[in-house]
Amino acid sequence: MITPITFWNLLQHAEEYRQKPVIGAMLRLVRFAAVFVSLFLLPLWYLFATQIDLLPEAFSFIGTQEDGTIPLFVQFIIAEAGIEMLRMASIHTPNAVAEALGLVAALLIGDIAIEVGMFSPEVILYLAIAAVGTFATPSYELSLANRFMRIVFLIATAAFGVVGFVVSTTVWLILLVRLKGLQVPYLWPFIPFNIKALRDVFLRISMPLKNRRPAIIHPQDPDR
Repeated sequence: MITPITFWNLLQHAEEYRQKPVIGAMLRLVRFAAVFVSLFLLPLWYLFATQIDLLPEAFSFIGTQEDGTIPLFVQFIIAEAGIEMLRMASIHTPNAVAEALGLVAALLIGDIAIEVGMFSPEVILYLAIAAVGTFATPSYELSLANRFMRIVFLIATAAFGVVGFVVSTTVWLILLVRLKGLQVPYLWPFIPFNIKALRDVFLRISMPLKNRRPAIIHPQDPDR
């Protein structure tokens, strides 16, 4: 256990430091994008799919081409529960067949659900992309928290539209801003802002240059 910890620390992985700085920075940015896609893709797509007037003409393809027999919001909830069931099943399945179980179940169930008209193809597609982003999150606990918040955003968006999405994400950000671990702000160095430390969040700089301890913890010896 490493404390104190920030939101950005939980998005970093040892793989980034086993590669050259340029490759490590690219992997980090891709991982950041995957995590934020896992959080916001579904509620945003639902918002645009149900309120087409919010989209410019160039993005009119976003939405459902084939409506399922189940309401769109219920489709997402059922699919989320299905993914969680598959994850639990794979945990309790021997490793030799766990991967095959996940692939076969996902392909067969998803395909049959579309064929019988229960789900629209877009729901399966976007939920699969969001699930990949969840699995790309280095911290398992953070991935669970993000999955919970994704469902909260989806429920708020389904209930109140644009207002629900904006309010739910704003409340989420306020909670993260107010959160502290051992007196270290959870969103540091974004809030409070520190440009030098923020550079190290998004870019994997060379290890010889990481010769200073984070100023936010007020170290007695600032040099590593």
